[in-house]
Amino acid sequence: MWPGSRGILDAPIGLECENRRLYFRGFRVKATGDDLEQWSASTQLLETREEGGEGYRVRHRFRNWAGTFDVMGELRVAGEALRARFWLENAPTAKPWFQVTLEGVSFGAWSAPAKRVYAGPGNVIENPKAFRLGYDGHNLATSFVGFDFANGQAVVMNNDAIPDRLEVDPEAGIYSLVTPHAQTLELFPAENVFAAVKRIRAEDRRQASGGVAQLAGRFTFDLWSGRYGESARALERAAEYGLTDALVVWHQWQRWGYDYRVPDIYPPNPQWGTLEEFKALKEACRKNGTLFAPHDNYIDFYPDFEGFTYDSIAFRQNGTPYRAWFNYGREAQSYRARPDKLTPYVQRNVRLLKEGVAPTAYFIDVWSSAAPYDYWTKDGKFEERKTTQRVWGETFAWIRQELGGAPQLSEAGHDKLIGWLDGADTQQLRVDAAGKGFTWRIECGDSERIPWIDVAWHDKFILHGAGYEGRYQGGLDEKEHGAYSDDYLSTEVLSGRPAMVPAAFNRDVVRVHWLLNEAMRALVLDRIDAVEFVGDNIHRQHVRWEKGGEVWVNRGAEAWTVAGHTLPQYGFYVRAGDVEAAVELKEGNRVEWSRSPRWRYEEGRRRSVAGEVRELPR
Repeated sequence: MWPGSRGILDAPIGLECENRRLYFRGFRVKATGDDLEQWSASTQLLETREEGGEGYRVRHRFRNWAGTFDVMGELRVAGEALRARFWLENAPTAKPWFQVTLEGVSFGAWSAPAKRVYAGPGNVIENPKAFRLGYDGHNLATSFVGFDFANGQAVVMNNDAIPDRLEVDPEAGIYSLVTPHAQTLELFPAENVFAAVKRIRAEDRRQASGGVAQLAGRFTFDLWSGRYGESARALERAAEYGLTDALVVWHQWQRWGYDYRVPDIYPPNPQWGTLEEFKALKEACRKNGTLFAPHDNYIDFYPDFEGFTYDSIAFRQNGTPYRAWFNYGREAQSYRARPDKLTPYVQRNVRLLKEGVAPTAYFIDVWSSAAPYDYWTKDGKFEERKTTQRVWGETFAWIRQELGGAPQLSEAGHDKLIGWLDGADTQQLRVDAAGKGFTWRIECGDSERIPWIDVAWHDKFILHGAGYEGRYQGGLDEKEHGAYSDDYLSTEVLSGRPAMVPAAFNRDVVRVHWLLNEAMRALVLDRIDAVEFVGDNIHRQHVRWEKGGEVWVNRGAEAWTVAGHTLPQYGFYVRAGDVEAAVELKEGNRVEWSRSPRWRYEEGRRRSVAGEVRELPR
């Protein structure tokens, strides 16, 4: 590191690994809307001063219209990683609707371009053009990202705070997380990015939350429609075919309709049946050992719920209430909930459900899809996103305890609620510059879905499926890319996730369970040991697990013969102990099969009409 004219903000800093050298130009820091690393910044740099600390510490003193403040930066090398800590000291006293904060800290320009970028629930992007990817469960999802630089160096970048986004601009040499507030940024060089993620995993001191073991490995029924009574009978029928090692998430049941007048949700909406039928739905699950999780929501409040007050609403810095989701079907505008005012509403609803229905799991929408957010109160006080993170996390912990250990779930899944939240439905979107609906609209040379979040957290955070069917498809054909397709199933298999289906019972629901459930159960709470792109081809992936399991997935157009199996596009072969499963080619025909001590299943792909129920051999 060579100190610059602006301390470590413009200091060239290098990583030397064997014969590879890679540099970045200091750190970009934004405060009061100004880029402090720039010599042209309107904020005046008064001095830089080296001080004692754990590593190399520099005080950067600034002055502008808001007053004087010190940006503290400290660099150290520990555990073969570069750790860069930033925080504010001597900032002006906060006033109503005003507070000086670190609005964004990130790495400066790199000396080489990144040929591959790894991010999100699981995507690798080759030779991308400029893009930004926000931190939430559908997009960035992890507080670490990976880069394969053109000089051959692999680096994973991590942040202990809650990022805003990943920013990539090849022309400017920018490849960095951008994160506000006090934080520690970390760089982990390694022989490949997956090995570096394992180092992050090894350093993580969070313990898995209390419902993880109970939730792990469960086949998931993700149900958005249907009458309570009819659905209870459909689930009973599924149980006759062995579909009991499962979880039912029931989304649409709220008293006034879905996403309307929340947080007023109880009793169940009579449009779909009676309260007794709703209880019977839960009971159909309980007696077969299946968890039942009703959907709840506290991200947005509607002004027509009973007891609405602006004291419970988050505000923008300009003093206006923060508008949130607009429910077009009901022409209803909601407002972003103030996290520190949620508790009375949550406790009321959970206790009503506990007394009336006694759910065995619980789903709160959005909290692991949206990032924990900063907010202002009605009287102009600023609250950092860590308050939101803590409140959401403690709420999950309270509900789990109140419901006697019931696992807690949410939407999509990001990694900043681990230790409180047990699991989530994965939303692993596709990279497509011209995509429709839920896609990452990024121009690039090539891309592919990969295991990423699961390399770090498979044994601490239970992710189900690969996404809501419509979101996973992202505008593509349902038969080829929907929830029962080989495309979808191969993405689940890549990360060892339990399968997720959008119906209570049909032929495809049964076959997906028979094909995948034993194999995914064999990988429960195991950890990924290595991920390989075979032949440096991102569409041919080999995943090894610590307990000896192995997975091969071919997502490329050309057939791939490996481990004695010929895999077509979206074909796979899994072996874990005495369990195997595959979608492969035999005598030119696509077949699927699974084998375990409990059963043997084979299917020659005589597909049924969508939704038609046909008898399967027992």
